[in-house]
Amino acid sequence: MKKYISIPLVSLVCCLCMAQQRPTEGGQKNWGGNPNLPSIGHIYGKVVDSKTKESVPFASVAIFKKDSVIAGNFTKNNGEFSFENLPYGRFNLKITFLGFKAYQQVIMIIPQNEEQDLGDIQLQVEETLLKTVEVVEEKSAFEMNIDRKVFNVDKNITSRGGTATDVMKNIPSVTMDESGNAQLRQNNATIYVDGRPTNLTLDMIPADQIDKVEVITNPSAKFEASATGGIINIVMKSNLKPGYNGVVTGGAGTNDHYNGMLALNVKQKPIGFSATYSYNTFKNPIHAYNYRTILNNGSTSGHYDSDNNKVFRNTFNTGTASLDYYINNRNTLTISQNITKGYFYTREDQSFRTSNATDALLNRGSRITNTVIDFGNYTTKLHYKKTFPKKGKEFSADINYNGGLSQNPSVFTTNT
Repeated sequence: MKKYISIPLVSLVCCLCMAQQRPTEGGQKNWGGNPNLPSIGHIYGKVVDSKTKESVPFASVAIFKKDSVIAGNFTKNNGEFSFENLPYGRFNLKITFLGFKAYQQVIMIIPQNEEQDLGDIQLQVEETLLKTVEVVEEKSAFEMNIDRKVFNVDKNITSRGGTATDVMKNIPSVTMDESGNAQLRQNNATIYVDGRPTNLTLDMIPADQIDKVEVITNPSAKFEASATGGIINIVMKSNLKPGYNGVVTGGAGTNDHYNGMLALNVKQKPIGFSATYSYNTFKNPIHAYNYRTILNNGSTSGHYDSDNNKVFRNTFNTGTASLDYYINNRNTLTISQNITKGYFYTREDQSFRTSNATDALLNRGSRITNTVIDFGNYTTKLHYKKTFPKKGKEFSADINYNGGLSQNPSVFTTNT
């Protein structure tokens, strides 16, 4: 009898022990919190659009345990995701993607269900998010500041491929005299480049390298005394993007007008390097025919006619290289070199003819004039700049060396 009674007692003890070891609340208390249990859970699935049934790539999928992220990743190009080596327990699965409602699901990883296929998870379109307005930031062609007017050159396509002279002709408050000098309120303006006086003329500055033009009609005391008539500050383009980048442009037009620019930029702190080269050439032909009748006491006494053909050709080569050393976030040391070379060429062919009252030839002649002006400008600059936490406050110091050359050979040939 004892032998038969002992078997059910042993079975009862084993059942009670197994009952005490069963997980409560789906296994969260025992399996999820026991570090001795293996992390061998595996869940996977696919995210699709509920309307089109197409896969949703790069959706964010994350697994949370309360407020802690256990695992996270993006869906693949086909919308699939997979997580392995997950611990036992109760977790929240959350999927988000722009334009769709957030999706949440409770998942349980237990020994009886260590691998789970969640199937195709359909995301619902968030209709209110799709009714948005696209806002595109764009610089205005004209800006009015406290002490200056700012004209953004990029907004004026008519000056592209030209020089700073062409830019000035399109600025309302600037006028150009016969010699090509810029004037403000009928007074010659002082030309600055990047906030500093320059020896370059407007014809020597390519328009493609100009970012904006600042017109200062009433200069403050911080500018030189010679600039009291007004300042035109030409701000050149500068590429501040980190990494390696470059720009190549080119253009062609009538009258042998060709231009091009190559800009390279390397910025890997604490060193930055940039180089720019631009080429611009154009020809401007002018033809004028003049026929005059000479009167004497109201009667025709003779005739004079002339034929003038004049060609202007300008060619510019501009190269700039600068090396920046970023000492720290607020201190920068820069050394730069600018070289501008080119020439102005003028050829004039003039022929004339005089005759009497009956248009009989009296004399004739011709003249050919060739004028070439070679120019060159070299500017070496050492620049130090320190910025401060207060916006707009900075300290800068410059050491500049300028040099140049100009030759003006002219050849006159006269035939009579």
